[in-house]
Amino acid sequence: MPTLIEHIAARLAYAHARRVYRRFIHALEEPRPVQRRILQQLRDLIGQSDFGRRFGLRAVRTPGDLKRAVPLMSYEELRPYVERVWAGDAGALFSPGQTLVMFATSSGTTAKPKLVPVTPQFVRDYRRGWNTFGLKLLSDHRRAILRAILQSSSRHDASYSPAGVPAGAITGLLARTQKGIVRRFYVGRPEIARLSDHRARYYLLMRLGIVRDVAFAITANPATLIQMARTADEESETLLRDVHDGTIDAKFVPCETLRATLTAGLRPAPQRAAQLRHLRATTGTLRPRDYWSLTFLACWTGGSMGHYLQRLREWFGDLPVRDIGLLASEGRVTIPLEDNTPVGVLDLQSAIFEFIPAEQAEAPDPETLTPQELEAGREYAVVLSNSTGLLRYRLGDIVRAHGHLGQAPLLEFLCRAGRVASVAGEKLTEHQAVAAVRQACRQLRIADFDFILAPCWGDPPHYRLTCEGVSPPTLGEVVDSALAAENDEYASRRKSQRLGMLTVRAVGAGSIAAMDSRLSAQRGSTSEQYKRPCLFTAPGDDDRALRPSTR
Repeated sequence: MPTLIEHIAARLAYAHARRVYRRFIHALEEPRPVQRRILQQLRDLIGQSDFGRRFGLRAVRTPGDLKRAVPLMSYEELRPYVERVWAGDAGALFSPGQTLVMFATSSGTTAKPKLVPVTPQFVRDYRRGWNTFGLKLLSDHRRAILRAILQSSSRHDASYSPAGVPAGAITGLLARTQKGIVRRFYVGRPEIARLSDHRARYYLLMRLGIVRDVAFAITANPATLIQMARTADEESETLLRDVHDGTIDAKFVPCETLRATLTAGLRPAPQRAAQLRHLRATTGTLRPRDYWSLTFLACWTGGSMGHYLQRLREWFGDLPVRDIGLLASEGRVTIPLEDNTPVGVLDLQSAIFEFIPAEQAEAPDPETLTPQELEAGREYAVVLSNSTGLLRYRLGDIVRAHGHLGQAPLLEFLCRAGRVASVAGEKLTEHQAVAAVRQACRQLRIADFDFILAPCWGDPPHYRLTCEGVSPPTLGEVVDSALAAENDEYASRRKSQRLGMLTVRAVGAGSIAAMDSRLSAQRGSTSEQYKRPCLFTAPGDDDRALRPSTR
């Protein structure tokens, strides 16, 4: 049970978070003062750097000035400046006297990860966004207050720059520096993030959590939650023995010193082990929905992540799910304020935002729109300028507008820009592919399954759906029809026979998970950052991704 001191500390933290939330809501109604403040910060932070002098940043006074002074930039165009900072030359991108906390690593489409400079101001902005999100979430779910939290984060110091600055996941930094009253309720411990074996990390989080009153689980990727639950079930015999004895099995933590650190505070719990054994015998499966009294879940639900929601319910129960928002190592874009929707309001306090109409997303010099100019139902690519030093940066995410709250647009993440397949002019997006497969699952009354979709050359060319195990004989026909319903151009090309019927290919169990592991390692991403490419855009890419490396 929470102590009196914890209740008092929680009230103080709650009062602070309420002030943060009120300022956030006010900014949605009056964004201009906020935008002026952000521009002033950017001038101070970057104005006297080599980059700032090149583009005359000290003369920038308005978002319009910024558009005229600095061209739209991809990461590769900014990479030379960032790599100079990485090597120790901070003046390439930052004014004299500015310091770095770390570099956030972000996976890209190549093996060379992005390095995002993290300044103290960026940490404050990132934390403020999380505080705003958390305050609204816990206000809506008060049963979760002062109860245990199952959360997963990676190391902030997985490597170091030549100048000795740590590099890793910014979520790891936030977890380590979180307020003590919040950290007190974390199930996980910082040492877990240092384990390279994902299965060991999943097991440990569940081992430490299964003896506590967990109120909710939060992680970016819903696949992580599913893997955690599945690992606990598959390792249930070991788990029950560890709970009974107050131990952690050496096969997951061979290092005695680390094992002693992780077991500190654990006690034998034979009664809890007996309860769990009875649950397993009764249901045939050990599932979080049965052994925790959960209030909600928090994870990504937009884009291809929505494909995991059915399996999430199977493991965790029919709970409200709060999307954590469109956020990346480069910054937060949206803050969702309601359950069971991927739509969130633009975080106007975190950056200067611009938007490119989706049909012009790949154009070299498109015109950009302000947040107030977005139209409901239209799709846009996100551009941001923030305290990482990334100015007019093409984030690479496509969103759909759903109206406004105050003067801030409500946005839904759809997919990464450029993930569009077109072998006959159909311009099929990943969002459409995921929606079609989910519709087919509902129509055939089957559970959602792991899949990848890719075009194949032929006469005519067609698409191939790869999935594990046996599938219904009509799956290809039903998915093909669903794709036609999602994409008029796909329907037109099927009707004119410029595209052939979709085919289905079965692969062995674990093949797609093995592909995920290889791609995640190649891209330098953590398990939380990695998003499976459900749609491959070039013929043969699915074969290459599924094929184990021979190196």
